Amino acid sequence: MMVRRLGLRWLGIRLRHDWAWDHSSLRPRLLLRSVPRPGWYMLSVLQHSEVLRCYGLWNGVQGRVLIQGRLRRRLVRITPHTRAVAFELQGINGSVELPILRLTPQLHWRVQRLLGRKLRNLHPSYLHRTSRAPLAKLWRDYNRLLARRSWPLVGYDEWLERWERPLLEKENQRVTPLSATGATETLRFVAHIWGEGNSEALCVTRSSLSDQLPGSYHLLDPGTAAEPGDRNTWILWLQAGDRLAPQALRRASAAISSHPSVRVLYADEDRISASGRRHSPQFKPAWNPDLLLSDPHYSHCWLIRADLAEQTLRALDADSEPFHLHALALEATARCQGDEILHLPEVLYHRAERVHERRGDAASAARVARFLARRGQAVPVTARATGGHRLHWPLPRTAPLVSVLIPTRDRIDLLRGCLDSLQRTVGDRLPIEVLIIDNGSCEPESLAYLAELEQRPALTVLRRPGPFNYAALNNDAAAHAQGQVLALLNNDVEATQPGWLEEMVAAALRPGIGAVGARLLFDDGSVQHAGVLLGIGGVAGHAHKYLNGEEPGYQLRLQLTHQLSAVTGAVLVLRRELFLEAGGFDAATFAVNYNDVDLCLRLMRRGYRNLYCSDAVLIHHESRSRGAPTTPEALSQWQRERQAMLDRWGDLLTADPHYSPHLSLVEENFSLALPRQTLRPRAGGVPHV
Repeated sequence: MMVRRLGLRWLGIRLRHDWAWDHSSLRPRLLLRSVPRPGWYMLSVLQHSEVLRCYGLWNGVQGRVLIQGRLRRRLVRITPHTRAVAFELQGINGSVELPILRLTPQLHWRVQRLLGRKLRNLHPSYLHRTSRAPLAKLWRDYNRLLARRSWPLVGYDEWLERWERPLLEKENQRVTPLSATGATETLRFVAHIWGEGNSEALCVTRSSLSDQLPGSYHLLDPGTAAEPGDRNTWILWLQAGDRLAPQALRRASAAISSHPSVRVLYADEDRISASGRRHSPQFKPAWNPDLLLSDPHYSHCWLIRADLAEQTLRALDADSEPFHLHALALEATARCQGDEILHLPEVLYHRAERVHERRGDAASAARVARFLARRGQAVPVTARATGGHRLHWPLPRTAPLVSVLIPTRDRIDLLRGCLDSLQRTVGDRLPIEVLIIDNGSCEPESLAYLAELEQRPALTVLRRPGPFNYAALNNDAAAHAQGQVLALLNNDVEATQPGWLEEMVAAALRPGIGAVGARLLFDDGSVQHAGVLLGIGGVAGHAHKYLNGEEPGYQLRLQLTHQLSAVTGAVLVLRRELFLEAGGFDAATFAVNYNDVDLCLRLMRRGYRNLYCSDAVLIHHESRSRGAPTTPEALSQWQRERQAMLDRWGDLLTADPHYSPHLSLVEENFSLALPRQTLRPRAGGVPHV
């Protein structure tokens, strides 16, 4: 055996025995005892742990999603400057075993072939080019396409080259001039220029408009009102120095023509440097009023029908509200139904770079507070140090009773930690009752602890033996609950910060709000859940998974409370009447998997908004109580319930209104997507499902 290992090491192969655990690291981390010679290597990993998926990070740069019990490979490189080699595991709870951790050197020609094959599978632009591409370029694109720590799958420059430019070139060959279309005969676009800038910037903006729609617009001074009752004129709000995309008015005209009831439009945007280079795209969701409250930079690209703009400006003037585009957007959208606000999922606006610009401050927070006060809502609003706003929604003068539902089976160590953390962080701040749903515990220690719990006030133990059915257990507990509000809590969740439950309950009591979810972290501080994104992996995934929990996330969304299509049931708060109105969980179809997502979608179909509450932060020791679905029975059940989700919600799963069609359905890190579908304007009302 020793001779074999020496022979493998001579060949450059490093095995599991050549790695040592780094006990000084907070996360599971291994160090290679000696650095191999520079070159390309194939890293092969097999992990066994309590989680189905985790993330392996090579030297802090390259990474790979690891699936429990499945051998995974990743090309890595050791440079002449490499001084140490580390392999870190993120998203791991409890212990982990690595029966295979192997580093095998690769020849130059084999690396070229492997990279070419992988890139052809990842991106259509490589179908006929990899054999002639330089190895350095293949290596760069390979790492970009597999990156998780930075959000672009490919650089934005490449994305524009491979997606936007071919689309526009194709359209220019077959689209008739805008002035010849019927839609524009009754539409007039007025450019409202606001803010300070130089005449050259204004000239560029005006030129880009007049080239498309000559004679059909004019510059409107900021103080000039629109024509009373004019429903065929639209005001386009531009900040001095910013530019419109060449196709912007054509897109707006077509959208208005196909959605005659629409009153407000907005589009995706990016930034443009002084030299004209576009960068930092902001891909937006369909109408998301909670995000507009949280983020004053929700959009800088607004088109508002003239009659609505006139009403809005008069209202702001009557309230002595200083003119600001964010104030205008808040007030105008508040006067609309959700389906009267349209999102155009295309980059149609280019913002000039502004040095030292902040994404929200005390002034913008005060603006939101005044907006809410005009609607009778006294809500303190503060600016976040990282950008955006935090809204402190108040509880009613008489706080409602909250019923906390916790299914459990044995693993009393988890249940005890969950209940102790509940006592530490909630205490007497809210009246609560706790319902423990015991699904057949049999260990003597567990039975003794449950018997002890039954003696506590405001705590009930419901004995419900039998096969595990998460949905049925919670439905049963909800029927026994006395509270106005339900708080669903997994027994492997631990609260660490006071105020989380008050935050979620206050949000759940707002009119129009359905389910409220929390920011859940793994033990190592990385994100386990920050809302659910539909379509990831075919059905759903968790936003920002594995990202450090203190990072801003995509467009600050990890840190900002906003609307999403669904949230996880591991920590979920909603009004009891809504839970019963929706029929509770579908226990017959989704006993174990996807029951929370299905419930959220049914609430959304009824017109309720589901919220991700960023300021409710808890630790989720995911899978410690039940383990990952790796047995044949569990995998079979998961496959059945997955197919049931596809059958019931298939169309919606590929077009999440609160996610952009330009973002990935493969990764959970808001990566750029490969071109996959025709882009259509998205109304903000309840989706047709």
